[in-house]
Amino acid sequence: MRRAVNLAASLVLACTLAGCAGSVGEGVADGAPAIDAADLKARLDTLLEPGRPDGIRASVWVGGPTGAPWFTHEPGVVRAAASAIKTAYLVEWFDLHRAALDAPVEGAVDIVADTTHPAVAHFEAGQLEEIRREIGGASARRIGQMMIRGTDVSNVVYNAAANVVAALLGGPAELTERIRARDAAFDGLTVRRYMLAARDATGDNEATAESLAAVLQRIASRRLPGVDDETARAIRKILRLPDDDGAGRGHYFKSGSLNSDPLVRIRSGFWDLPEGIVVYVVIVEQPDPAALPRDEAGARLDRVSRKTADAVVRDARLAMRAARDTGRPDGRR
Repeated sequence: MRRAVNLAASLVLACTLAGCAGSVGEGVADGAPAIDAADLKARLDTLLEPGRPDGIRASVWVGGPTGAPWFTHEPGVVRAAASAIKTAYLVEWFDLHRAALDAPVEGAVDIVADTTHPAVAHFEAGQLEEIRREIGGASARRIGQMMIRGTDVSNVVYNAAANVVAALLGGPAELTERIRARDAAFDGLTVRRYMLAARDATGDNEATAESLAAVLQRIASRRLPGVDDETARAIRKILRLPDDDGAGRGHYFKSGSLNSDPLVRIRSGFWDLPEGIVVYVVIVEQPDPAALPRDEAGARLDRVSRKTADAVVRDARLAMRAARDTGRPDGRR
């Protein structure tokens, strides 16, 4: 699915989500900024409409650039990863090419020229022509930019770039091993298929909120194991939205979207704010469209994920500001 970039999207802070087990305040780290969790839960319940038959569930993780989370809800539940897993791809890709990020990538032309290669075999002839035109001869940095941002290429090229990356990193199984070997906290990420390939053939790409958050924490703190400072800066630059929020506050963002079953919308990243850095992951998943046409169900899930993110932005920033102004994590004077 085409990535959805919402420049107003958010920092995420969690509470117990509608219809899910777990108490308000689950996973809060000592010294975390204090949130009115009951109030936030009530607003999220309004968005998620507990008791609906469509089975929407959510995972949430929020915290700083290092250390334990401030709050989590079902952070270890495995869900469809969609394009949000490309953040982990980017780390491995840039680290592999750290000595020559701006040089043409050896092997990329061969992959996109081979119509039987599993990275591109599922694309049509006209799509392959476009893929070859955009990716053939491109640098590692450019392929990473296409894979993550994709703002100046088609959805086909956006996903094919990720497939070339995965293939040149050894294919889905080896890429999974690379990701997990970099940091034990990344072990909730699994690559099983190439982007836009059938989800029921070799299995889906999957992620937990806590493992996506771990990748983002390492990027936000520039403490990626085995990655030098210059490469870490290059990774951050790719993830940063060009317009941020118009006030100089940096937003580093990767979304994910799938309309086949299970439907999923992911909003993940971190904000670099005057109050500090906040890392967030929101995954909203639905097993099938239920009573709605598929496109309408996907659009509704997208609205829920965006509104959920918008709802928590205000709470997270207010809590951080109160903690800063009072010198106390709970914001009390």
